[in-house]
Parts: sequence; C-alpha cells; structure tokens
Amino acid sequence: MTSNVQASEVTDLKLLEPYSYISMIKKGNRGQLDDSISAVSKQMNINVIKGFNGQIPITGDIFLTDSAINKTLEEEYENLILTADRNKNITNLRITPTLDKVLEANNTRFGLIVICTGFTRIKGNYGKEIAKGAALGILTLGMYYQTPVKAYSTIYAMIVDSKEDNVAFYRKSFKQNMKPLDQSVLTNQYKKIFEGYFLTKK
Repeated sequence: MTSNVQASEVTDLKLLEPYSYISMIKKGNRGQLDDSISAVSKQMNINVIKGFNGQIPITGDIFLTDSAINKTLEEEYENLILTADRNKNITNLRITPTLDKVLEANNTRFGLIVICTGFTRIKGNYGKEIAKGAALGILTLGMYYQTPVKAYSTIYAMIVDSKEDNVAFYRKSFKQNMKPLDQSVLTNQYKKIFEGYFLTKK
C-alpha cells in the first residue's frame, strides 16, 4: 500500500525506534510476552534494517529518551498499523499528532515505523498443542491457528510522511514456522517488504 509519493522521492528516511513483542511458549500453548527476547529482537531488527545501507534510504534514527512520549508513540504506531491492516487501505489514514510533532521537531519528512511480533518455543514444547493467541491488539493479528505452529515472525513496516500528514507506504511480512530471532529470516522479510519499492524485484 502506497500513497501518491513515489519511492524515489523518499530520500531522507529516519528510523523511529522499533517495538518488538516476542512471546516465549514454555508449556502448553500460552505464550508469555518475554521482555528479554523482545529486546534482542528489537536490536536485531535495527541491525538488519541498517544492513540495507544504500538500498533503503535510512539517513539516521530518532530514538527518544522521554518515556511518556515513547508510550504515546507506541500507542499511535499500534493504531496506525491496526487501521491500515484492518482497512487494507491507507488512502485516508492521517499521521498521528505526537508522531507528526516528533518528525517535525527533528526536521524530518519521512519516518519508518517498525513493529515486530511473534513467538518462539523452548525446545521440546512443540507437540500436539494448538496455538491460540490471548494477547490484545496487535498481538492477535495472525495469532490463531487450527494447527500447532512452531514459531512465527511478523514484521509491520510503515513509512509516514509529515509533509503530507499521511502514510506513504505500508506492508507486512508474516512467516509461519520461522523464528523471529533468526537474522536470515528477518533479512528475507525486509527484502520482501521493500521489494518493488526501494528494492528491485528479482
């Protein structure tokens, strides 16, 4: 999903601090959101994105230290992505107020929002279990299966445009039975997300 803005116009793109929600399934099928693996996932995603140096036009990042603003941004990102995902359309999706202010305060037109969700299991857990997501909001997207799944990795990527006050690009990549903490999995997911936009189709 893209706006009228061409990919070639997106030259100065700042990476906003990504959010990662990775659950660990230890027994049964109830995943517990795990802060430490979520933190590892977040750092891995930052490294993978920056590894596309020259292909994805990231010119820097905007990571804020103010926890209250970060909390608001986290909610705004979730709203934007849930809306885009549900409506399958970004035409009338307006950029949210705090996000707009943050971009403008940093003299930035384009910001890249990334949210990663997924789960992994401790060894030996994968059996005849059925994965049922019990989390709310973004975690429930793609969390329900009839059959048990070993792991999954979902990346939501959105480019917001503070000049037009809208969303320039949105795409997600969903990989079943792929671990969210595997760098090669993440690299392939970002390739798929930006294929035909920043990256040429193979």
